[in-house]
Amino acid sequence: MSRGIKIFFQGLLDSFPIVLGYLPVGVAFGVSARGADLNTDLSLLVSILVFAGGSQFALVELIRGGAPLLTTVLASFGLNLRHILYGPAVAPLLRTIDRRKISLIAFGLTDEVFATAMVRLGGIHPQYRYYWLLGVETGAYLAWVMGTWAGSVGSAALLHISPLLAPALAFAPAALFFGLLLPMLKKHTIIPVTAVVVTTLAFNLAGLSAYGIIAAALIGPLTGLLGNKLWEKF
Repeated sequence: MSRGIKIFFQGLLDSFPIVLGYLPVGVAFGVSARGADLNTDLSLLVSILVFAGGSQFALVELIRGGAPLLTTVLASFGLNLRHILYGPAVAPLLRTIDRRKISLIAFGLTDEVFATAMVRLGGIHPQYRYYWLLGVETGAYLAWVMGTWAGSVGSAALLHISPLLAPALAFAPAALFFGLLLPMLKKHTIIPVTAVVVTTLAFNLAGLSAYGIIAAALIGPLTGLLGNKLWEKF
């Protein structure tokens, strides 16, 4: 076995903590997509092509809310713009890599993979960094796609047994985000959280739920930055 393949499998092994996090969230996405009437094939296609948790959940909610296709695409694209910042940060550690391989590893550079790469990549010989990073990304990617499949197929089976569970599946994304929100409620997050809640509520009452997601995605980070500056003064 060549050294490159060994380093790839080492990266695959190092992806285990990410895999543990991605599997349950991938399952949650599969359930959420099924609740929005996306079949297993479409749910998998979204995870295979998009591979970005937050924007995928937003995409499902936009589809459920009946948003126009162009709005849905632009919103998903906008939520993923943060990934543009990851490339320049990792690039100095990957100078020896053939440019033709860069596009492949750029696709798999998610938030968690980026954080792991910034910590571990410097300790790997420059010649083998590509193989290690590819291994980490492969593990993360497969976990996300498999989780999506399990969530979609599992929820479809439950619906087949009891169609009355459909409302519960539709509520699953809201319950998931509420569970993620509670631990984040701290002094410095009160302002952005309140702004997001008020924004989405206002749009929902106006019958524009889908657009409320887009507005909240913009207002949340902006009020977060302003809120941090305000708290620093107290």
